[in-house]
Amino acid sequence: MAMRSVELNGIGDRVRILQGDIKEADAMFAPASFAIVTCNPPYMIGGHGLQNPDSPKAIARHEVLCDFKDVARAARKLLKSGGHFYLVHRPFRLAEIMTTLREYGLEPKRMRLVYPYVDREPNMVLLDCVRGGRPRLSVEKPLIVYKEPGVYTDEIYEVYGY
Repeated sequence: MAMRSVELNGIGDRVRILQGDIKEADAMFAPASFAIVTCNPPYMIGGHGLQNPDSPKAIARHEVLCDFKDVARAARKLLKSGGHFYLVHRPFRLAEIMTTLREYGLEPKRMRLVYPYVDREPNMVLLDCVRGGRPRLSVEKPLIVYKEPGVYTDEIYEVYGY
């Protein structure tokens, strides 16, 4: 899917997709060799949620082959001091996420909750963390995705470039 996105967006000359085990990322790349690491890790732990019988989807959505500590550990090893770790995750795991990030020296600096609709609970959290950063977290205004079913908010249209 990543290769398809690169091709569809015409950025193959600037983006190279590598596939591997996140627990072995430090064997694929030199330590502290990145200014930015982004991640959309598996959200679900243990028996939480319905697990897809299709193995690749289950691995992408559930902590089957790695957990959040593996993700934070890899980000710390790969980031330069002062580098940014951007991730999207689920709010119900926020306490664990914050504790783990700090355990691995990834200081949460900015947070934004994403709400599907203005009157619903947030279903995603966006985080910007800095390797070796000083404590201070800014909580940004909520991002609302839909005005009504099938109709994005103006901000989402701006993000998508419409």
